[in-house]
Amino acid sequence: MTALATAAIISGNQAEIRLQLTGAFNADNVAAWRTAFETVAASNAKRVVLDMSAVSAMDGSGLGAISFLFKRLMSRGRKLVVSSVAGQPLKMLTELGLASLLSIETAAARPAAGRGWFAGRTTARA
Repeated sequence: MTALATAAIISGNQAEIRLQLTGAFNADNVAAWRTAFETVAASNAKRVVLDMSAVSAMDGSGLGAISFLFKRLMSRGRKLVVSSVAGQPLKMLTELGLASLLSIETAAARPAAGRGWFAGRTTARA
């Protein structure tokens, strides 16, 4: 069973709004995101971050919603960043060319919270 998509504004101010997206971002669930995207597009935030770390899958409807938000923000001189995207959603963004238009922060590119670049590395001993 596919999880219901939800969107929540997790932080916001005049400079930046962060959205935490969860579940499947597909035709069955994209309507649940519409109001949040319209609200964010109408805001005055200079930068909007979509945290997609908990998005399990995405289809063309999800891509369309991201395109909608991107175009609305860009037309007002604002920036959309897609953060912590991985797996099938990242592959879809890349294969269809949206990754080259959007600011993408992949999950692998970001260090874990509270951990430095060296986290998880070991030192080999002779």
